[in-house]
Amino acid sequence: MPEWSYGIAPDWEFSLQLPFAFNTQRGANEGYRAELQYIAPHDEERGLYWGINVELARDARVDEPRFWNAEIIPIVGWHVERWHLVANPGFERALSGTERGTRPTPAAKVAYRAFGTNAYGVELYRDADGGRTAYLAWDGKLGKSDINVGIGRGTSANADRWVLKAIYEVAF
Repeated sequence: MPEWSYGIAPDWEFSLQLPFAFNTQRGANEGYRAELQYIAPHDEERGLYWGINVELARDARVDEPRFWNAEIIPIVGWHVERWHLVANPGFERALSGTERGTRPTPAAKVAYRAFGTNAYGVELYRDADGGRTAYLAWDGKLGKSDINVGIGRGTSANADRWVLKAIYEVAF
């Protein structure tokens, strides 16, 4: 999913995302998303931090009707020594279409900084349809840019069986 982000003010970021999905038949764009995120000032090395992420999306999943969607994701994290823990007790709501109920989309991460800027951890995600995926992930840096790579395994019947993810944040 290509994502273009811009720091609009200290601690504030605006992003535009273009999600893609692939199945055995084809690949397709799944709509677009606009996101606004705030992370309160905090010590990058230790202690508690918090923030909020608000997203508005026009979802167009493969072989499903298009609909508008809103998501709110509180962010609570904690750095202690080499450990980093994050909880995102999010939820989303369809703004159009036939199903407009609010559904939970929680996520969590536990990572250990092994050496330098390299951290290894486990990430857990639940999507709005109840699919759960667990990832083994690596976070690192290349110059000023951040990298996150993971291999995920669906842990529920309605989740993708295997997922590879890679995020490369170009900093300038």
